[in-house]
Amino acid sequence: MPINPIDLQTVFAQLGQVGKQQAAEKDGALLHSMLHGAQVKKQEDEAAKAIQKPKDDQTATEAIKDDGGSQHGEPEQEKKRDGDAPKKPEPETISDPALGGHVDISG
Repeated sequence: MPINPIDLQTVFAQLGQVGKQQAAEKDGALLHSMLHGAQVKKQEDEAAKAIQKPKDDQTATEAIKDDGGSQHGEPEQEKKRDGDAPKKPEPETISDPALGGHVDISG
């Protein structure tokens, strides 16, 4: 199908509009990436200023217990309190005595 001169007239008439549209798409993508980068930087700054909670129970410190009116003249009660505290069991470690004793290199 050949191109007629009338077709070229419509293409040339809209050429300026197509160029503006292409430039707007190009600038739009650049503007979008700049806005996204600014938003990410703002979130990182806010995260750096915020107080972070520990993610692990083992890294968290225990709360300080306040018994109220503890007096200096009662060392026997303090010894009883220390002795009554339940001790946490140590995690059990299981090891295999044959582990690493036989290495198969036959493939």
